[in-house]
Amino acid sequence: MDTLHFTSREKVFDFLDDYACQRKEEIDRHQLGKDQGLIKTYLMETLPTNGNAVMDVPVILRGTGWRITPVDEAALYRVRDKEGELGFLETLSSRHLALHSTKKTDRADKALRNAVFATAQLDFAWLAGSTFQTVWQHLVLPQMPDRFVTFKFEHLARFEDAPWDESDEELDEDWSADELIERRASTLAITERSNQIARFLPQLQTYHPPFKAIKMLRIPAAEARGGYDFWSWGKVTYRAPTFRDGRTQILSITRLYEQTTRAIERRLWLQAEKTTLRDGGESVTLTGAPVTLAFDPPLSLSTFQNFITTTFERGQGPLRLWGNPIPLGERKVHVYGIDLHLWKRIYLEITPQRMIVILPQGTCGNTVHRLVTNVQRYLDPTVRVFIADERYNDLVKGAFLGQATK
Repeated sequence: MDTLHFTSREKVFDFLDDYACQRKEEIDRHQLGKDQGLIKTYLMETLPTNGNAVMDVPVILRGTGWRITPVDEAALYRVRDKEGELGFLETLSSRHLALHSTKKTDRADKALRNAVFATAQLDFAWLAGSTFQTVWQHLVLPQMPDRFVTFKFEHLARFEDAPWDESDEELDEDWSADELIERRASTLAITERSNQIARFLPQLQTYHPPFKAIKMLRIPAAEARGGYDFWSWGKVTYRAPTFRDGRTQILSITRLYEQTTRAIERRLWLQAEKTTLRDGGESVTLTGAPVTLAFDPPLSLSTFQNFITTTFERGQGPLRLWGNPIPLGERKVHVYGIDLHLWKRIYLEITPQRMIVILPQGTCGNTVHRLVTNVQRYLDPTVRVFIADERYNDLVKGAFLGQATK
């Protein structure tokens, strides 16, 4: 269908609903066409607007090469890139965008990756294991105990034996046991009723902690068979016969994500406040707190050094940070760095036992989600993360429960 003729949000959503239904019928018959892509939604974080200001989407996308055309007066746009039509871009909140695409996975994934890496204005929405577990425990399990849920777990020890290679930077590729470089790796996919998973998942994660690194959670559709695959880098794949239901679930996850991000920023932003004293002098009060990532057991020396070399000296790897590491001995470095999302300053002290991160005011709290997600997947699946003195897990849970009571 020629989507250029769509002149309203409702017509776009009707088309996507029909498309989702057709693809689900093909899935059920094991006849999904090789030239037909499932619907995918990609969540992106951008610069938060001030107050009631409207997001300036053309400015945000300036460096991506995307061409956008508004669909009626709604915050919905048709998107084209140099390869042609890509999908529909929707503003979900003051700081989140979503691209809805029916293109094949390799085409759409590549387009998103290129766009995010081409501009500091965008970052992926990073869903860490804590977010997935919170959604499953407090949303899916109580409301859908008998529905089938799929988890995919993946921990790849990519820093243990050799520095990061550019071919390692795929976002949700399937890991293969036939890789030429041998590394520790733990991958597992489970599809089972939610109440059954509740019985064995805690024991599984206790026995083998790498399964705390959750790569994907399939949330069941509300009133139909199938579900929606939420990936750790903000991609959602529709395997259910309705687009609107999936979009509703995405909006719910986005609200949780935004609440958590804002809570992180309130607690962490480092800033100096001047106060005028009675005698005419001034005092300066520093406010803010660090993020602490604790590694237990500590990283091996080779893993520690490969991580530093890859992330800061070579500017590669998943953390999207850049800086000049200053060695303070063999097992400690300071980094006065730049977060390549928004090009904001960031300060780090890293040892094999821990990573301490200072975020100055204006640095996006999304940086913390990116750190937690990728450290779990590639460096230490058992990492304990503290936002000031509060566990990251508890902060995510608190944001979810606070949202649920509104």
